[in-house]
Amino acid sequence: MESEYQKRRDRLKKIIEELQADAFLVTSLVNVRYLCGFTGSNGFLLISDTHETLFSDSRYIEQGLEETLGEIDVFLSQGFKGLTGLSGFNKINYLGFESGNVSHSEFIILNEILTERTTLMPTNGVIEKIRSIKDKSEIDFIKDAALLADKAIVQALDLLEPGISESDVAWGIEKFLKENGADGIAFDTIVATGVNSSKPHHRAGTTVVKQGDPLVIDMGASVNGYNSDITRTVLVEGSDEQFNRIYGSVLEAQMAAINAVKEGVSGKELDSVARKVIGDRGYGENFSHGLGHGIGLAVHEMPMVVPSSETLIEDGMIFTVEPGVYIPGWGGIRIEDMILLESGQVSTLTNSPK
Repeated sequence: MESEYQKRRDRLKKIIEELQADAFLVTSLVNVRYLCGFTGSNGFLLISDTHETLFSDSRYIEQGLEETLGEIDVFLSQGFKGLTGLSGFNKINYLGFESGNVSHSEFIILNEILTERTTLMPTNGVIEKIRSIKDKSEIDFIKDAALLADKAIVQALDLLEPGISESDVAWGIEKFLKENGADGIAFDTIVATGVNSSKPHHRAGTTVVKQGDPLVIDMGASVNGYNSDITRTVLVEGSDEQFNRIYGSVLEAQMAAINAVKEGVSGKELDSVARKVIGDRGYGENFSHGLGHGIGLAVHEMPMVVPSSETLIEDGMIFTVEPGVYIPGWGGIRIEDMILLESGQVSTLTNSPK
């Protein structure tokens, strides 16, 4: 039975043919993992009609053989020069490569080992586009990661009280995730209280939670390499008219965007739905980032749901919807959930209370 990895490589081969290339060099480690299952810190793939080969150093040969399920060849190589030992490599006329993942020095080495007959074909986003459509195994892993994030954030909010520090809250989340089956955190947990919450990517520090402060928690779990991402904002033991007004605007914007999700809608169209709601409430200048992003093996991947995104939402995509309002000197409010479009149906993967 053909593995999911083989199906993914076959999809890439069709694109290689459309590009009129003879082979494709995969250097992004995230893309390498996606195509063959290899999780080491050093390696690259060469994919063509006749070759499916993982190259890595001596630390990872045994691991590479195990993780690639015996489906592809695994070669010992210290960098690109190992390509010259592959039969037929000098017969490649057109070699596609991931231009955003090859350094200048690596590019020079590639040119040195290639024959004059070979033309390098820079590409951008080829495999990322394939990755944007999740298969069943990926959806299951992401659902598991989302469920763990839901549980972790509920526990963290239940333990909130004046006097606890941002870093203590962040550590509690990380500890919970590790104790309950996660690989770890998907990214550095954001815990921002009081005026810190006006900074969307504030790093949790020693600031102590105070009564009446807005508090933002943005966190995610990683399960089998797949990630989740959720944000919740609360007012700590108090009532505040401005908080309630802004929170209502952000929640309304989020729900409007989620309700607008359908196949064929563009990322920029979804962003504009939420941005209009917030703008109409008088906070347009305080919504300083895009509405969302795809999530999977990377925390930020296609599709991007931002003002400039022409990407069309397709069946099988998972992405965040996370509008926010940030007022320096007062604080900020962001609400984030993960959305799946599957078989034409929209579902929310993160479901802890808002």
